[in-house]
Amino acid sequence: MSLFSLVYAERNAEVRAILDGVDCPTPKRVEEILAQSETCDGLELSDLAELLQAGATESAYEQFEMLRAYTSARWRIAAGNSVRYVAPIYVSSYCVDACPYCNFSALRKDTVRHRLNLDELQREIQSVLARDARVVELVYATDPEYDTRMLVRDITCALEAVRELDGGGVLLCTEYLSSQAYQALADAGLRGIVQWDETLDQQAYTRWHSASPRKADFRTRMDNHDRALSAGLEVASGALFGLADFRYDALMQVSRVRYFAEAYGRAPFVMGTARLKPIAGRELHLATSVSDRAHETALMVYKIALPHVGRWLQTRETFELNLRNMLDGDVFTYSCGEVQPGGYTQINTNSIAGAQFGVNEMERSYVDSELTNLGFRIDYGWMTAPRTEALAAR
Repeated sequence: MSLFSLVYAERNAEVRAILDGVDCPTPKRVEEILAQSETCDGLELSDLAELLQAGATESAYEQFEMLRAYTSARWRIAAGNSVRYVAPIYVSSYCVDACPYCNFSALRKDTVRHRLNLDELQREIQSVLARDARVVELVYATDPEYDTRMLVRDITCALEAVRELDGGGVLLCTEYLSSQAYQALADAGLRGIVQWDETLDQQAYTRWHSASPRKADFRTRMDNHDRALSAGLEVASGALFGLADFRYDALMQVSRVRYFAEAYGRAPFVMGTARLKPIAGRELHLATSVSDRAHETALMVYKIALPHVGRWLQTRETFELNLRNMLDGDVFTYSCGEVQPGGYTQINTNSIAGAQFGVNEMERSYVDSELTNLGFRIDYGWMTAPRTEALAAR
């Protein structure tokens, strides 16, 4: 099995050296880089670092708007755009880890927690299917009650519900798992995993996760996508912006996706774009806070660097910010069940006390109207048949 941890030191050193010497590009230089992006297989990381400076430099407004105009012209036409829908279903909010930016942290004694039983899970699934969703993502905290057998049970339950739906499928968001576990989940019909890497900055990662009994293991966490890919699963990758320098995280994610292409012959089906937000009304006061412009710049650089990979626009962000950045082929979820177990069927009525983080839940009629005005439609059933080469890899 190929492992990213084996090339991490080299990739980390490369990105840090680039960022140590990067300057904000002039508008003419931005023009040159964007023109080059259309004539090569992929821009150098040093070129992408220059573009990221448009989000890190307060005076680079013109350069930032050039990126906006370029990405919109290439991936946002007047009509015929689509965004893919995923319905996250939270199954458990019990957690042994102690991430200080998460309301599910074991240290938060006032969080209202719940673990869905099988009947409740079935009701949650039926609730999202009644809203036309066909791709569901089962989401778990680091709950010690869930072993591989329990995950197979839940995946089987969800798969039975979506199996006959065109474009339907099941995704999974959990803590890191073993190769054997991913093999068993793939055999049960799981299509892919969703995991944001928090940050690939090892020093920052340790600072945020040293108190967590599971997440403290940086190397094993970092290689989780490798284990899933080796089992034939699809993966969603990405960083949680705000834990470290956003430029570092964006460049390391691009480098990692290129490693996936070399090692496994395929890229993630989507790049996560999560950004830290206040939890349950509590500000985090981050030294590495990421502004709207920095965040949006990273989204655009992802698309320029990885044109065939969509970005997952987050309900953590306002609808207005998501609309500004939406491009053809992205993933967009306007309702997340209030990011808590039972959120779709209102098992827990105290949404703030039970939610993982703050979200902007939207009404479908309003979202449909606004997207139609921009030339977009929502694709609820977008999963294709499993790739032959992915299955062969198993």
